[in-house]
Amino acid sequence: MSAFILEREAARDRRRKGMTLVEIMVSLVVLAFGLLGVAALQVRAITESSGGQHLSTASAIARNRVEELSRLDWDAAVLVDSGGNWGAATPVAGSDQTAYSVSERITDNEATAADTTVKAIEVRVAWADEKRQNRSVVLASARLKEVDE
Repeated sequence: MSAFILEREAARDRRRKGMTLVEIMVSLVVLAFGLLGVAALQVRAITESSGGQHLSTASAIARNRVEELSRLDWDAAVLVDSGGNWGAATPVAGSDQTAYSVSERITDNEATAADTTVKAIEVRVAWADEKRQNRSVVLASARLKEVDE
């Protein structure tokens, strides 16, 4: 009887010693789903990073254009009130090979129409992202007329 018990315990120990093929397959499936999730997250991160780069470039282009307009003479033709309409778009190539278009809208202060002392300057930069969706950034600024202008 003791030989039978010893043989039975030995068989039970053999079964307990390692993982079965089914257990290994289940763990591989769980691992595969985890890796697929990480890969999808990586693709999403790259896409969003690219969108952030376009937004940053467009903001820099808009900021530079506002600074250019602020340095012009008060009576420059570019700074004439546009009547609330956006000016013609000017194409600009960004450092990332994306085509941006820049347009501006100049508005004189209504409160001091007889002697305008404030101009509202708005610059819009538009581009199409990788999904061909139109995106834009609008930067607004105000320019105060200097006493000697």
